[in-house]
Amino acid sequence: MITGTSLSDTIGRGAARRTAEAPGYSRVMQAIHWTTLVLLLCACLAAWMIGGAGSRDQAARLVMLHRSLGMTILLMTPIRLLIRQYSRIPPLPAGLPAAQRIAARVSAILLYALLGIQPLLGLAASQLHGDRVVLFGTFGLPSWLPVNKPLAHDILQLHGWTAAALLLLIGLHAAAALYHHFVRKDAVLAGMLPGVRPLAPGRRMP
Repeated sequence: MITGTSLSDTIGRGAARRTAEAPGYSRVMQAIHWTTLVLLLCACLAAWMIGGAGSRDQAARLVMLHRSLGMTILLMTPIRLLIRQYSRIPPLPAGLPAAQRIAARVSAILLYALLGIQPLLGLAASQLHGDRVVLFGTFGLPSWLPVNKPLAHDILQLHGWTAAALLLLIGLHAAAALYHHFVRKDAVLAGMLPGVRPLAPGRRMP
């Protein structure tokens, strides 16, 4: 947790640390960005596979993997915010309409917020249900919440809804990046992909 500031201020200050010569995000930011995406997709896949597991043991292993990946994402998110404060953050393209600038800022705040809220909801639901959370089959987490199965059920439902919202937001984020690359032909997508260059500039779209 970064004290003395809001999430919006944290992201805003990180965006202010830019250099005119920097072509994109730092290698560290690129690595943590794609690592987070892979972990998130794997966590969602594990959750989706639980219902079709062939045995109780297989289902238990998938649950353990899902929880472990979620807790890893939870740990990485504040670290990512901290690294962002001292990393190269490229500016948004010149001439980008104000509405798109606001949308980019809001989506970034929502993504960081959901990356923190989503695993916390899953952890709360597990502990309220009375389950022992063991990460990667090795590290057992202490239980901070009393057993309350009706509340666990409600929070688990909310966990599912926020998962859908997070995936939708990621889809919109990806669509916006592709729009910048193929329609506006600017450096937004290239800035997060090592070795990728913007397409040859053409007529800028609003």
